[in-house]
Amino acid sequence: MDRLKNYGIPFKGLKEGKHLFNYDIGAGFFELFEQPLIEKGALKAIVELNKSSALLTLSFKIEGEVETVCDNCLEALTLPVENESLMYIKFGEEYDEPTEEIIVLPHEENEINVAQLIYEFICVALPIRHVHPEDENGSVTCNTEMLNQLNNYLVEEGTDGEQDDDMDPRWAALKNLMDNK
Repeated sequence: MDRLKNYGIPFKGLKEGKHLFNYDIGAGFFELFEQPLIEKGALKAIVELNKSSALLTLSFKIEGEVETVCDNCLEALTLPVENESLMYIKFGEEYDEPTEEIIVLPHEENEINVAQLIYEFICVALPIRHVHPEDENGSVTCNTEMLNQLNNYLVEEGTDGEQDDDMDPRWAALKNLMDNK
């Protein structure tokens, strides 16, 4: 947890106004998290803190690339990451996160650690499916040899007629009740 300290922003001693913090994100950053979705990457995160008397506004700009595995062919894949996000820090009696964009810190806090926020913003910037991009002709650029191997092990689901033959008669009776509705 000591390495997380590198991502702490001590706001108590800062004057009101804007302050910039730059972070280089690499494999060491992702090791800070338990069971990370991402293990390698090269990103830059710029955090702009705008301090006022009652509120802190954190503006995040994250750009770079992360390494992951293709969902289709299981080969290494580099995905671009680009994210701009805002967080508002208010002060109250105890820590709270009433919305996705607002964090309430206790009045006695003097620092906010942005490591978890940066990690989450990187994760949400990734597409749901991690696949190799298509080439200029619209063809898939996945490893065809691996796709062919995976297709050999593909289990095809049978049609309803085949499933009914293998179905336990008790379940078949229940299925008939559902079909007759």
